[in-house]
Amino acid sequence: MAKLRPVLAASLVMLASLGFTASAEAGSCPGIAIPAYFYPGTTWTTSTNSAPRVNVMIMNPNSGPGLSQDPQYVQSVKAAQAAGIKVLGYVASAYGDQTIRPLQMMQSEIDSYKNWYGVDGIFVDEVASSAAFVPQYQQIANYIRSAKGGFVMLNPGVVPAASYVNMADTTVVFEDSYANYLNWVMPTWLSNYPASKITHLVYATSAAQMPNAVKLGAVRNAGELFVTNDKLDNPWDTLPSYWTTELSAILTGCK
Repeated sequence: MAKLRPVLAASLVMLASLGFTASAEAGSCPGIAIPAYFYPGTTWTTSTNSAPRVNVMIMNPNSGPGLSQDPQYVQSVKAAQAAGIKVLGYVASAYGDQTIRPLQMMQSEIDSYKNWYGVDGIFVDEVASSAAFVPQYQQIANYIRSAKGGFVMLNPGVVPAASYVNMADTTVVFEDSYANYLNWVMPTWLSNYPASKITHLVYATSAAQMPNAVKLGAVRNAGELFVTNDKLDNPWDTLPSYWTTELSAILTGCK
């Protein structure tokens, strides 16, 4: 499953750590990218029905595409796409700056997602952050884009070398708890990118904390955001209990 781990001035970050409720800069509110690590059913349907605020869903049948096509996913993916949501297939690549899975293995999983489900792209998880691994990930990105369904979403879960942000359509530069989100300082160079290139995933966020998380995401240049009260070890196996309130906060709370 997922590896668990724009710009505020230092004074603003300090205030945020003390409970300061940030005011967003002028600009668009984030979209919502859901790590939909749950089987098709009521939760998936609720996610689909939340378009157009939800514009990305990441399917993850079995820490990858699984061994065969699942008709329930086929139907659910088509419904999400019909609602205007990009559906991405989950592919693990490694864990941290250690070793990368063989390209051929990842290519096989990418092919399965495209052949079985007609996905719009691939979410590559467990991505390295060091510049040393950029050539290997560029190969992965090139392969994803070599056929229809070429949207590339990389998840190092931390701020990586700039080359990763350059090669991806969007990169998860923060994946961690709300407590750590309050004190997180985004490097100034990330503010030079369009918000569409930046995604934040924030877990362990209470209902009272969620509106401020949304505002912080807007200030910190997140084009895609997902906030949940779910916790480790898998905070992505359901929607947050305050889902409808989060939808409203995304629309109005960041302005």
